Amino acid sequence: MAMAFGSMLIMTGCADADAPTGDALYRSAEKAYLPFAEDLHALLMGVHAGDWAVDQGQHGALPISCQRGADDFGYSFHAARSATLSESDPDAVVEAARDAFEDLGIDAAVSTFGEGEAEERNIIGTGGSLGRAAVTFKPATGSIRVSAQTACFAGSAFDVGVLVFGDDANDSALRLPAFEGPASVPQFYFPADGPVYYSPDGTPILPQPVVTDPPEAPYEEVPSS
Repeated sequence: MAMAFGSMLIMTGCADADAPTGDALYRSAEKAYLPFAEDLHALLMGVHAGDWAVDQGQHGALPISCQRGADDFGYSFHAARSATLSESDPDAVVEAARDAFEDLGIDAAVSTFGEGEAEERNIIGTGGSLGRAAVTFKPATGSIRVSAQTACFAGSAFDVGVLVFGDDANDSALRLPAFEGPASVPQFYFPADGPVYYSPDGTPILPQPVVTDPPEAPYEEVPSS
């Protein structure tokens, strides 16, 4: 079930008084998000060049609140995708994930937990635009999940969310894609007149709208001081 915009943000504390606001906040967030989305896409396609489901509420473009200091709260981006692989060699999946991390300049650590039906392979990379990313594969079921979360940036998570969607309408969550595939492109502005990817009851619209030329956000570039 897709959730309303306001309920998807974890709001606690307040942002640093010196943090960017308005257009500057959007542009700084965009500079953090786009490389994150591009590298996540490269990681996904390196592991499985097919469609991935967007884990509920974890598309990535909607920021979450995070703590930068005792009384300083900022925002970070968190994304998660899942898929089911058929007849996949666990060692080959691990190697593909490790190679995908390496292509991004990230060293990855591999660990195995459990055995038999409970076996789970984890490939975790830290660094770059992805912050911390994890690939979790369960050979018995073929289920695989990729998640990543950036560092915590200065600014209000709520304000970034409003800028990303152009308003705080309750249908904002319906505007986020339900799947990511080979043709997906990074997008960091989802206006009210753009396509919706979920029906009001929270089920994905099939086939999904295809966006190859994301809309331009109406915010000015702010020169760095």
